[in-house]
Amino acid sequence: MKKIYIFLMLFLVSLTVFSQNKKFSVEVNYPLAFSEFVKFTGIVDAGLKYQFTTNESINYGASFTFDYLKADRDRDFVRDYLFFHVNGFSETIIPSLNKIHVFFGAGFTYVTHDSISFFHTDDYTDVIKDKENDSGFNLKFGAQYDLSSRFFVQSYYHFIRTYDKSRISDNIFKIHYNQVKLGVGVRF
Repeated sequence: MKKIYIFLMLFLVSLTVFSQNKKFSVEVNYPLAFSEFVKFTGIVDAGLKYQFTTNESINYGASFTFDYLKADRDRDFVRDYLFFHVNGFSETIIPSLNKIHVFFGAGFTYVTHDSISFFHTDDYTDVIKDKENDSGFNLKFGAQYDLSSRFFVQSYYHFIRTYDKSRISDNIFKIHYNQVKLGVGVRF
């Protein structure tokens, strides 16, 4: 595991040293998540963006984002939720306010989380813990404010819809996750 961290650190440092246009950015956010049935506690949201174009008005790119949240349900155990998002995004600079960037993103989401099932018989109750995986799509809309040419702060709304298949029947149902994220980032 240490080798992976060292490799990632050296990779990011080398990108910073050799980068001319600052097409990459790394961001860390705190997710404020809310849902109808689950009480979420945000742990961390981290992402990597790459801009295909760097124009004065509109930029396009791709991003990968990772969210780690804990969920607590009544009469249930604490669950770990891991969200993986692969997005395309567009970003525009407001001409009169050069330090503000408004962005919109859309893409694919993959979610993995702990699950628990109770099976009751006359004599005992069996508890089965397992992992569930869902996929779906996501949309995000937000703004960045440049502190300098490299550092920025941001806030955005993240809508996530996944689809889950029932364990009892073959019905597929939709699950909505809503998150507001506040964070910082660096361009390199």
